[in-house]
Amino acid sequence: MKSRLPQPVLMNPESGALLLVLVILAAALGGCTATTGPAPPATILTPEPVTPLTPAVTVTPLPSGEIARIKVDHFGMNPSTETVFEFTGSLHVSGGPYRSAQVTLKYPDGQEYPADLGGMGGANATIRSFTLFPADRYKGANPEKIISLDGTQYGTTYRYENGNIFWVATSATALPS
Repeated sequence: MKSRLPQPVLMNPESGALLLVLVILAAALGGCTATTGPAPPATILTPEPVTPLTPAVTVTPLPSGEIARIKVDHFGMNPSTETVFEFTGSLHVSGGPYRSAQVTLKYPDGQEYPADLGGMGGANATIRSFTLFPADRYKGANPEKIISLDGTQYGTTYRYENGNIFWVATSATALPS
């Protein structure tokens, strides 16, 4: 009985050329790990500056013909302390810009309590909050509410809309200088 030993496999010329190409590539790629010159400086990645988005402020325009209006938030004793007589609200202007906006409470005896709100309208805010602190002796009195825009004073008229109290200034309520 003859034992069968594996016979040597002879390569054909095509597989020999392929093997030679693989050996050359392995030698070329395997030996390229060292550099011959100084190491290049490390690259430091710096993030791009982030510009935050400013949300658009939605402002409800005033009704046609109104120059400004005071929205009354509270007029009386401070509800949390019950010790401070105050008038809190916000002024809403139409148009502008105005370099100076002011809300004034004027009592019949001539006493005035102004709140200077600075520039309003245009690129500035069109609604600003304020708080005034009249003397306790004026409790129960109804002062005149005056809005001043760039020195022009406007009287106001009372309006009650959707559960809110407003004092509205129009061009017809401008006070004589």
